[in-house]
Amino acid sequence: MLIENATNAQTQVQLVSYSGIVNPEHMYKTNCVPIVNDDDTDDQTNEHLQRLFIDDFLRKCNDFQENEQVDYLPVEIRLGTVYTYQNRRQQSQFPNSLDGQRVTAHTLRNEERRPRNDKHFLITFNKNKGINDLPTFEHELTCAGFRQTNDHQLTYRLYLRYQTRRLILELKRNPTDQRFFSTKRLLKYSTKFTHVDVVKSKRNSNYTETFDDIFDIRTSIGKCDEEELHINDDYCDFLHIKDLEQCVFETKSNSGEYVYQFNRGLLPYFDFFQIKQTNTYDYSCIDSRFFGLRVSIEHQIGYDLTSNSRATIPCLQTTNVIMAKLVSYDFTEAEAKRIWFIGMWLSDLATRCTTRDLPPNKIVCRPPAGQTSIYRRSVR
Repeated sequence: MLIENATNAQTQVQLVSYSGIVNPEHMYKTNCVPIVNDDDTDDQTNEHLQRLFIDDFLRKCNDFQENEQVDYLPVEIRLGTVYTYQNRRQQSQFPNSLDGQRVTAHTLRNEERRPRNDKHFLITFNKNKGINDLPTFEHELTCAGFRQTNDHQLTYRLYLRYQTRRLILELKRNPTDQRFFSTKRLLKYSTKFTHVDVVKSKRNSNYTETFDDIFDIRTSIGKCDEEELHINDDYCDFLHIKDLEQCVFETKSNSGEYVYQFNRGLLPYFDFFQIKQTNTYDYSCIDSRFFGLRVSIEHQIGYDLTSNSRATIPCLQTTNVIMAKLVSYDFTEAEAKRIWFIGMWLSDLATRCTTRDLPPNKIVCRPPAGQTSIYRRSVR
């Protein structure tokens, strides 16, 4: 974790209670964001943070390349919020709240290297954070040389609930009866990647408790699209189910709400149903800093399947979530600087496109219903 405006390794960082959007499993807990109180920005401070990012990026690129034996690296840039939380063991072992604690920037940066059982808090990233001025964002993309390549692409997915097998069933509508969804393909969730987090300063936020207009940056290295598997492979127990042609049944209530009925035979294996709409923009001009970059705007609705085969109320709903992808073949300092620039440019643009003059971005988020299985792991 790298902290904007932390001028050196010993800069004091305060963990401040955070009430904004978090991952569903961390709701109603004491979550904190790291803040540097004395954060006067200057060029030297920004150069220091950029240098740290370049060093981390190149080191992790080289490690990933050596371990995976690859000649190129997919890179994914997400905007959201970095925050800390405690699991049950840590809450018992360290009963005092993290709120108000101070740690050094060096401690936070090296937290990921410490053994998990030695940590008294964990660091995570919530990516389900969107802007609320979409027209301005799309206008700025167009002015920068991006062109829309698809319009409202919809995908439907069921996520496997088991921890050790991160699989996804991607669905398609039945051509003869649009109310039914059948299996399109089986995907293996990408797990071999590493990342660098940059925490943006919260000093100038117009949202003093939730920091909705400040977008931290997660740069994932080696994060590629999911690997497609053969649907008939004996890869998981659920493949023996015969009626994968009717996984989900969609109807509409009198009030206009969509109702989803799930195949009961699938419920022991899946815990999350996702509907994602994506608008994609590819770069098409001459600025080399943006070559090969694809920017996506995502809208997601998610339903919890752990308690009922019939779902009407989303457990997760977000709009205007921004991400970017590119493929890097050049593991050099110049490439690291380019990716640093892209992340900061996207974050600053998202801040300009989140304003109190417009209604807040629509976010619905609630913890899973019922008792969570010990095998369950969030893969979304």
